[in-house]
Amino acid sequence: MFGGTLEGYDNFLTFKDIRELLFGGGGQSESVIIDCYVNTYLFLPRQENPNIFKTFGYLGVTLKGYVQSCKDMPSKQQHLDYSFKRLDRAPAELDLLFSPMHVGTNHWALLVINIKEKEFHVYDSLRNKDRPDIPQYVEILRTYMKGRDINSGNWSLRYPDPCLQQGSGDDCAIFTCKYMECLARRDTQGFPFSRDDMPTVRARFALHFIKAYFNAQERSEHI
Repeated sequence: MFGGTLEGYDNFLTFKDIRELLFGGGGQSESVIIDCYVNTYLFLPRQENPNIFKTFGYLGVTLKGYVQSCKDMPSKQQHLDYSFKRLDRAPAELDLLFSPMHVGTNHWALLVINIKEKEFHVYDSLRNKDRPDIPQYVEILRTYMKGRDINSGNWSLRYPDPCLQQGSGDDCAIFTCKYMECLARRDTQGFPFSRDDMPTVRARFALHFIKAYFNAQERSEHI
């Protein structure tokens, strides 16, 4: 459905992705759905999304996987350089940095680099699982950010409460998107959604993506 760019961001959402969004199924669609949600919703201009105060940055959904697949730090640093250079301002000027993480074998969670509070926060919709790759990834980020004038060596890694938990389905990517939305809106007191809302949330996401596609098509016809 999307090819090229929309609002300056790469998008690769297909009708297969829309189908998996509506009916579940996981797979590779989850990563493009998270990216596309951030790029076509959270990054909308304020007049189109007035409830979002853009004091956050986004490091991309594939970053953790790329970083942890590399054997040496210079290779890891190349991927980190690419993601950090795409931010629209210096990290120290932001309050939050969002880094969705593919963890374990088939699960998504959200790492938030809380620059304002000088902490790393993890929002995980299946928190009862032991995920050693999360602190490993955080240590890599600590090392990298020290070279960017952010000394996070003594920042704690916390799992804040409340953190709404999913049911038995494959809703982790949708929860990751909703965590980011609520954090961007500063609306985290109890989190204003639940696992029972997931079918409705999926339908709203799909409708938003379809509208964004046709709006982009209409704009391109007037260029």
